[in-house]
Amino acid sequence: MEQTQILIGLFICHFLADYTHLSTAWMLNAKRFGKPIFPIFAHAMVHTLLMGIFLGCMGISNTILLMVFQLITHFIIDVWKGRMNGWFPALQSPANKWHWIVFGFDQLLHALVIIVISLYSTI
Repeated sequence: MEQTQILIGLFICHFLADYTHLSTAWMLNAKRFGKPIFPIFAHAMVHTLLMGIFLGCMGISNTILLMVFQLITHFIIDVWKGRMNGWFPALQSPANKWHWIVFGFDQLLHALVIIVISLYSTI
């Protein structure tokens, strides 16, 4: 049961960091093309801090290690997705089916990271 609670909590953290006011225009504009990297890093830090606070409150002993993993993977995934938009401008249009395939793959990668974090969360 606790593993399920951790997984759900991590997905809620992901939602809050990506789909609320915690993602600012400054971050979103940078994410669009994968540069400049500092706003994307700040966005990844928002994810990292939310998940770190949650894992810490759950009493997870390896929270710092999992936060480092989250920060690195989230940053790389978001830079990659943004750079895809620059390399293939047609991906920017929601009318293009590949826009949604890339978006879905981006979210799949984030979900896999969340699952790994939940599996390696130790009390």
